[in-house]
Amino acid sequence: MCGPALLPALIVASTATTAAGQLQGAAYASQMARYRSQVADQNKARAREAAMDEVAAGQDQHRQLGREVAARIGAQEARMAANNTDISFGSAARAIDDTKLIGREDSDALSRNIEQRVRGYQTDMWNYESERRASIAEGKQAKTAGMFSVASTVLGGATQYAGFKASAKGA
Repeated sequence: MCGPALLPALIVASTATTAAGQLQGAAYASQMARYRSQVADQNKARAREAAMDEVAAGQDQHRQLGREVAARIGAQEARMAANNTDISFGSAARAIDDTKLIGREDSDALSRNIEQRVRGYQTDMWNYESERRASIAEGKQAKTAGMFSVASTVLGGATQYAGFKASAKGA
């Protein structure tokens, strides 16, 4: 095996190597947590952009629906006028009112669908923000835990070295 003179050096080297490994592990864990935080932040930005795109697309869909309803009403009025039907009362007025009502219902349904999709993107943003914050905390905790591990290793090595020294003096 090794001589008693070499044992203190091995204790110190082992302690230093273990402590260095623990520091490296803590640094790596912290870097990975920081990376996950950055990815979550990018995902949050993409979800925000998607929500804004959804709102813009919804506005376009509402405009298009309004045009379609207006075209239907216009076509109804033109057909009725061609038949010399007064559109201000009776069944002709009710038919136009029904077309307007159906248009409003379609518009309301479209609004609810858009709102649900936007709410989904908002939920994604909140989740990504939570993930980002958790990753930041995890990175800080990894550094702290690494420092405690290093301290424990150094204290354990010092205790082992002191025990060797005490046994060497007693021999």
